[in-house]
Amino acid sequence: FFCEYFGAGSIVPTMSAMERTDLQHPETWTMDQEDKNDVAGRCLAGLRAQGIPATRVLLDPTKLKGGYICDTMRVKIFYDTVRKMSPKATGKGARGWVSERPATAILKIASPASADHDVAMRLRLYEREWHFYEQLSHRVTIRVPRYLGSVKDTETGLTTEGVLLEDLEVPGAVLCPQLDDAGVMLTIQHVAKHHATFWNAPELASGALGVKPHNGPWYQPGWGDDIAAYWPRFVRKWEKPDARRALELPPEAFVAGEAIMNGFAWIQDELSKKPHTFNHGDVKPPNMFMMPNSVPAFIDWQYTAVGKGCQDILFFLIEGYTIEECRRLEPLAMKHYHAALVTYGVKDYSFEDLRRDWKLAAMHFPFYVAMWFGTTPDESLVDPDFPRRYVPRAFDCILRNKAHELLAAASTMSRSPSDVVGVPPGATLESLAADLHEARARIKRLTIERDRLKNTLESVKAAVAGGAV
Repeated sequence: FFCEYFGAGSIVPTMSAMERTDLQHPETWTMDQEDKNDVAGRCLAGLRAQGIPATRVLLDPTKLKGGYICDTMRVKIFYDTVRKMSPKATGKGARGWVSERPATAILKIASPASADHDVAMRLRLYEREWHFYEQLSHRVTIRVPRYLGSVKDTETGLTTEGVLLEDLEVPGAVLCPQLDDAGVMLTIQHVAKHHATFWNAPELASGALGVKPHNGPWYQPGWGDDIAAYWPRFVRKWEKPDARRALELPPEAFVAGEAIMNGFAWIQDELSKKPHTFNHGDVKPPNMFMMPNSVPAFIDWQYTAVGKGCQDILFFLIEGYTIEECRRLEPLAMKHYHAALVTYGVKDYSFEDLRRDWKLAAMHFPFYVAMWFGTTPDESLVDPDFPRRYVPRAFDCILRNKAHELLAAASTMSRSPSDVVGVPPGATLESLAADLHEARARIKRLTIERDRLKNTLESVKAAVAGGAV
């Protein structure tokens, strides 16, 4: 059941994964002993690389929550020496010990055995999450699992294949909390604080944070191509529901869907424009803990992007609540979110701006997810009922907000930089300006290096001519 690793043993130069024999019952997924040894060894190395003086670990390969694309499991950590209180922990009791020498960690590792592994690779879901925890998690102002280390590939030791995170399952913490109205507004308050922190941050436009905009090459034209491929299959499956699918989409849903498919690149462009911020991308109750002090903690950062902040709020409602509840909560959520942004210092963003961005948000990730899971066969889903719950909610949001009516503006939009010959797809004026700035700086550095080498060469020639060498 557990695999113990003491710092010795052979390492298998391949990515390890759970065997998913029964897709719809994750508790039955297992990992063979060789893979357990491999993963445990790399966990130990990852912890040590972060300065955690672990001497051995116990790997519990029982599947935990954390997304069905990755394998997620608990790791017990042991230390040979008696724990000593860190000077930084003075006055904090055992809390200092926990942060310095955690007793457990949560391992989240890429899984080639996942039915969605190819999609995860194509959408860069692994890459985005590893980058968040390794490079950005310490910078956010909301509660997230503390980063404890990375699990590297066995062949080179350079490529991240998984991360080790703080174990948030402490007494009183609740995963996938059932939120009342106060809990919903509390969650929105914290997400707004995160958005305000990165609102129009120069590092987002320049790419310095490593978070990509929706119209960058990671997303364009790939996501639009996906939707164009999904759409005919979606129509065939949903236009005439069968006995298993009791909910029927109204005819106008297919009219709206066709328009969104044809205008998806424009939607991506609009979402990427300022004002923009750093989005979690997949906020929903299953990706949250409510900690004992009533502070929400956010996990599963696989869909990070530069976009409109309200994308997180809208998706949170669609994923977490019925159509009736979404209709009731939506105006309350919009008002509370806008007020929170203002409280945290966001300026020049009117409620009408939020309304327009809300419509754009409804046509992006919620629509993409509806196309993706709405065309996936039931036997390939961990939760076969998910599309039957989710798809009607997504389309109800689009239709009640008349989001697709925005697409009439797409035909009158002026050309973007991406339309100019020779300009990379998805480029914006901000990204081109940043590229030009970097190119000029690089030229300046090369010029300085050229002059230094030129002076050195002249000195050598002079010395040779003078007989000094």
